[in-house]
Amino acid sequence: MRKTTLTVLGAAIALVLGAGYAAAQEARLGVVDFEKVFADYGKVAESQKEFDAFRTSRQAEVEKKAQEAEKEIKPLQEKLDKQGKALSKEASDKIKADIDEKRGAVLQLQRDLIAELQKKNRELVEMRVNEIKESIGKLAREKGISLVVIKEVAIYNTEAIDITAQVLDALNKPAAAEKK
Repeated sequence: MRKTTLTVLGAAIALVLGAGYAAAQEARLGVVDFEKVFADYGKVAESQKEFDAFRTSRQAEVEKKAQEAEKEIKPLQEKLDKQGKALSKEASDKIKADIDEKRGAVLQLQRDLIAELQKKNRELVEMRVNEIKESIGKLAREKGISLVVIKEVAIYNTEAIDITAQVLDALNKPAAAEKK
């Protein structure tokens, strides 16, 4: 009985492994150099220009507000420096609090700007990464490719399964057609 169970179990394992091997033989693989695609995708450069313009505009706005705050701080600081000892403690403390509040507001504007720039950059990058992934998926379906891996994680691959150039062509073709 035990010998029969082991024989049946062995046969079942062999069938499962054999079926898995046969399925693997039919599966087609593709490899893509994602970093190259991202670097050479034309819309990534457009997004970078958009981000740079946004950053420049927002930095100018924050700088203008910082200069306005500094114009308000300067006379307060001068008053404190010149009349500090003659002012009552309450008046001196109020001026110091006003200065600290204005400087704090400028620091908060700068922190908000950094957060806003990070968010904008993340949104633009995610948008382009999603476009690249969609293009890879579409190309894989058209070519009957079952699995596409990033080239950086592949230990070995032949150029025959590298679809990087085809992905770039598919992504950049619409932009090239618009320029004509």
